[in-house]
Amino acid sequence: MRRSFKKTLEDKANELADQQNLPQWDTSLTAMLRREIALTMGQLDQLKFLKQDQHLRLLRLECDINTQIKRHRQQMPWYVPHHLPQEQKLRQQLLDIGKEKRNLTVRLHDKKH
Repeated sequence: MRRSFKKTLEDKANELADQQNLPQWDTSLTAMLRREIALTMGQLDQLKFLKQDQHLRLLRLECDINTQIKRHRQQMPWYVPHHLPQEQKLRQQLLDIGKEKRNLTVRLHDKKH
């Protein structure tokens, strides 16, 4: 299976960043480029970490809201309609979380480019 161009480019950039045993005072063009690549790769790693952290927090919140909906339904008698205001509010929160996840994904994609 062929690897994507992005993946191989990222691997090569990580290799270059890891090979950075040049002294700080080295002002050659290659040393400056290696330091710049290392900085960029560090920023990309930080972006990935922040994205994962935000998605995990949103997922936890989504699970908590789903649990609240299930508890709410268990406490109601079977003859009560399921479209009560509290449940509608919780469902709206779920929709807002989905919207926020999409926005975060789009923003991360824009930052990477």
